[in-house]
Amino acid sequence: MFILSGSAHAGHLVGGELFYQCIGNNQYVVTLKMYRDCNGNGAPFDETVQIGVFHGISNAQLGILLLEHPGVIDTLPFAQNIPCLVDTPNICISTTSYSDTFEIIIPQGGISLVHQRCCRPPNVINITNVQDIGSTYYAFIPDNSVAPCNSSPSYKFVPPIALCADLYLNLDYSATDIDGDSLVYSFCRPYHGGSAQNPAPTPVPPPFQSVPWAVGFDDVNQITAFPALTVDTFTGIITGRPTQLGTYAFGVCVQEWRDGVFISENKRDFQLTTAYCEVDAAAAIDSLLEECIGFNIQFFNLSTLGDSFHWDFGDNTTLDDTSSFQNPYYEYPDTGIYDITLIAYGEVCNDTTAIKYRVQHKIEPFYERPVADCLDGHNYTFVPEGFYRETTSARWEFWNDTAEISDGTFPTAHKTYDTIGYHSVTLHFIDQKLGCRKSYTDSVFVIPNPTLRLLDSLQEQCAPFNYKFSAATADAYNYNVHWFVDSNFISDSLSAGVIIDSVGQYDLAIRLITDSMCIDTVRLFFEKHIVVNDTPSAGFALSSLITDMYHPDFTVYDNSSNAQAWQFFLDDDYISRSLEYDFTLPDTGNYVVSQIAEHKSGCKDTAYQQIRVKPSYLFYAPNSFSPNGDGKNETWRPSVFVYNSYELFIFDRWGHPVFNANDPALGWNGTQMNNGAICPLGSYSYIINIKDDEDKPREYTGLINLLR
Repeated sequence: MFILSGSAHAGHLVGGELFYQCIGNNQYVVTLKMYRDCNGNGAPFDETVQIGVFHGISNAQLGILLLEHPGVIDTLPFAQNIPCLVDTPNICISTTSYSDTFEIIIPQGGISLVHQRCCRPPNVINITNVQDIGSTYYAFIPDNSVAPCNSSPSYKFVPPIALCADLYLNLDYSATDIDGDSLVYSFCRPYHGGSAQNPAPTPVPPPFQSVPWAVGFDDVNQITAFPALTVDTFTGIITGRPTQLGTYAFGVCVQEWRDGVFISENKRDFQLTTAYCEVDAAAAIDSLLEECIGFNIQFFNLSTLGDSFHWDFGDNTTLDDTSSFQNPYYEYPDTGIYDITLIAYGEVCNDTTAIKYRVQHKIEPFYERPVADCLDGHNYTFVPEGFYRETTSARWEFWNDTAEISDGTFPTAHKTYDTIGYHSVTLHFIDQKLGCRKSYTDSVFVIPNPTLRLLDSLQEQCAPFNYKFSAATADAYNYNVHWFVDSNFISDSLSAGVIIDSVGQYDLAIRLITDSMCIDTVRLFFEKHIVVNDTPSAGFALSSLITDMYHPDFTVYDNSSNAQAWQFFLDDDYISRSLEYDFTLPDTGNYVVSQIAEHKSGCKDTAYQQIRVKPSYLFYAPNSFSPNGDGKNETWRPSVFVYNSYELFIFDRWGHPVFNANDPALGWNGTQMNNGAICPLGSYSYIINIKDDEDKPREYTGLINLLR
């Protein structure tokens, strides 16, 4: 049966609601009211519908209720009350109600009733992917501990099939509750259920997926309108002016409450179409006129059509209580209830509307906002002002902290706050005789006190002390910061560089002064926050600073002062703690001797001296060699030790150069420039120019015997 009924699933469902009535002895009449588009080509109403029954806490399925089609289908009329409507939009909605009586034992935690069906018409503009979006209809029955034998609220009237664009509406979405529970109305988002692939699914328990609103729509703004549609929380009357043509999914919820406890909710999910209505005249008065505003009243014409208007203000004391202005004023002679009538004149039709308005004396609360003050010293005074009568009482409301004032008195209120920021304060005027209640809300600002914080902990250094202290502020405006060391001013910024040569302990103080917002002075004092310790003076003497490689011996003598411990180092190697120490260096070169002198306070000082062990300069040149290929004495080369530069020139006996070199490691092999013709036997002369390690020039000359 469900496969057959779901096979044709073109969009046709335009709404529905699920509700119940308890008739005693665990008997409940369960009703599912469904609406569909008469002109749609989708499936007809199902012959049988399933209502899933689920446990209210665990969501476990407790059973399925089957409701049969009653065989009766009604067509909804165009229900808008527009006398001058020339023609109605071509919209057709049919409805049927599935209903039956069941014995239902309600477990602890209550039960959920669920029906799901797809799909919605494809022309709905406020839902995305509407072609695959269905509906879920849901009702909750509480257990006896919450509300025994409870009946859910049900709406009094069928919804309208269309709204007229650019006409103010007044829709009655009120409901009744046979238990007499308090009803609260609100806009709410319809539920999604089923799909194009499974249009009549077996119902599933909550939570349910909601329909996805298209861009620009939400739970409160479901239909494009200006002013926006609003629902009266206590009456269920929906007002506003729809503006954009189109078809909309529309959800309204009515909740029932008993003694402050929420019991259940009836969500009507219904499609509304904003259409063009040919109207000759449509009169409308803004009924939301404030009461107790005195005798001079301005009325507002909300008519959207009409060539001219006629107002009658219902003042029986005169015949001059009419006006043709659009939004007229009228001054009444006395208090009372007056019948206000507005006629909108069209070309072929006139439309009339009327409201009752009660004229009362003016009641208007007011108070001067106290000047903002600092958190640590404020005490705000609130003086009631405005318009009131001898029968008017006042009440101050400070957020959730309420101060009750007795009738007929207007005492001054005093208030202190524990937190910073803006605090809302409302003055209520209540006049039981006039039946008026007026409120005026403003706010007072509590300014945070400025704070100052030192970012540095106690600082202890060896003399001389050198440190930069820093501070941070919050909530300080146009401030100056002054730093003091032992009462001596040192800086006027958020940081202070402190240099102290003398040993001792010093107090540090900071003062913050503001001249706007919270005008305040903040002082911080840190006793002995700076500690300057005594420092030794390192020093030592050496037996010599320079010696040669044949005498690499040194003696170090302590010359430090104000020290109790000493350490000597050669380069980075520790050598002694003695006040006098002899040492010998193993090689030539430059060395650093250092001393670390330590005071009893732990402060240290270091002295350095450089010493040098000089290498001795040596030179030797042979007088003959025999480059004959026997592997012995094949090359002539002098020996040079410790030099900075070297030049060698060799000449034959006629003064012709046969070899030269800049490196003493390079010798002469007996050929021209070491790669030319073989030089003959004989004597050759040489000149050698050398700069030793101290850049002292030296020249050597001599003869070389070349043997074969």
